[in-house]
Amino acid sequence: MLPLYFNPRRYSDYIVHLFLPIVAVLLPLLILPLELPILPRIGTTEIQLFETFGFFMWCALFIAGYREIRSHPGISFEKGAILLLPLFVSFFVLLLLVEYAGDPSWDYQNYEKAFRAVVAGGNPYENPHYLYPPFFAQVMASVYSATKALLSPTWEQLWHIVHYLYQCAQFFMVNLAYQLSCRFASRLGFPSLKTQLIVAGLFLFNFPLFRTLHLNQINLYVLNAILFALLALERFPFLSGAAVAIGGLIKIYPVLMGLGLAGMRKWKALLGGFVTGLVVILLQTNFGRDLSLWVWFARFFVAFPVERESTKWIRNTTFLSLAQDLERFVHLPEIAVWPLYLIGVIAVLIWMGVRFYQREKTYPTLPPGPRAEMYRNTGNLIDFACLALLITPSAWDHHFVLALPLALWAIAVRARQKPGWVGIGIVSIFVLPPFDIFPFSFLRMFGVVLLLWLASPAFALSSADSPERS
Repeated sequence: MLPLYFNPRRYSDYIVHLFLPIVAVLLPLLILPLELPILPRIGTTEIQLFETFGFFMWCALFIAGYREIRSHPGISFEKGAILLLPLFVSFFVLLLLVEYAGDPSWDYQNYEKAFRAVVAGGNPYENPHYLYPPFFAQVMASVYSATKALLSPTWEQLWHIVHYLYQCAQFFMVNLAYQLSCRFASRLGFPSLKTQLIVAGLFLFNFPLFRTLHLNQINLYVLNAILFALLALERFPFLSGAAVAIGGLIKIYPVLMGLGLAGMRKWKALLGGFVTGLVVILLQTNFGRDLSLWVWFARFFVAFPVERESTKWIRNTTFLSLAQDLERFVHLPEIAVWPLYLIGVIAVLIWMGVRFYQREKTYPTLPPGPRAEMYRNTGNLIDFACLALLITPSAWDHHFVLALPLALWAIAVRARQKPGWVGIGIVSIFVLPPFDIFPFSFLRMFGVVLLLWLASPAFALSSADSPERS
């Protein structure tokens, strides 16, 4: 879709790449209530919404692909396939979304309970399975209110429409993540062909991404916030900090990137994060007059049942679940579980601190220029973006979609010297299917640690490491 490779050359590009996708989202909402004979009611309204969306979005993608081929007369089949590769990925994501979206996941059902509580003026954290700051629930409650105001009041299934719009937004978020990943790879020095092949591969063979779509999870918003922060830091530091703040308001993980910004003394980025967070919170709380949601969230956060996140589900790969699994399978004393978890967290924090110190010490010795800035900024931010995957008590398989920037960074820095090890790390994170077999379920965590080790601060992004030379 359209934003996958959106680089408008004329006004008609805006119609094909922006207007048609929006039309594809709205048409099912307008057509289905008419109960036209050509649209017989076979399944549920929700399933029919998604299937109708799938057809109209397919038409938009087909028009975009046809137009691209027409703009390159005489192009060979091989070059045409490469040209259309982003659209092929988008078609694939569309199939997944339509197939999964008709039946809301358990995760989304808990989201919706929180949305409903906000609409009713209640406490979304009375549901102990809603784990996020208030921002996400408030936005979706606003979507409900807007839907109720804009659509016919006789249509009673408004929450189905909210789910439909949420899933359509997921489709756009995947495409945005693809575009940002391509831009990030290009910034790292990947040539055009390798950018398309590598990024497409990371999206087509990415179980955490599929799991995110299947479970209607919100990881794609966080991934896009991380990618935008990485891309904007050098030229637009204020916006980079704003992206970190928005990501942190959706899910706490990106807030850890603020530690990297503070350590690098990126004051404009920190200002952007502070101002953006303050403005959003003021709007959320009616300029400080209603702090109830944040008070409820603070109480929930302090009393969060950490042990619940690492029990029988071995695929939840954290140091806490590792310690509990050692208790279960190796008969480690129960009293040792929490100390072992804390030792693991402290070890990771020390490792990250040492990496940060090494990178800051090396940075002044590099020739001034974009590569030195990228070595410092990108390396430090990626380290802190991945920190949450290693120290939090909850790192389910779908969370590891956030490791995508790390994969691109490891390829750029070390694929030439250690292609096999880089490949092992990427396969362990993205190609591994879900299973609960100790200790092999921890391969995803192993993949993150391996890629971080390969992207050590000892290796700068020099011309010799550039993908053009690989």
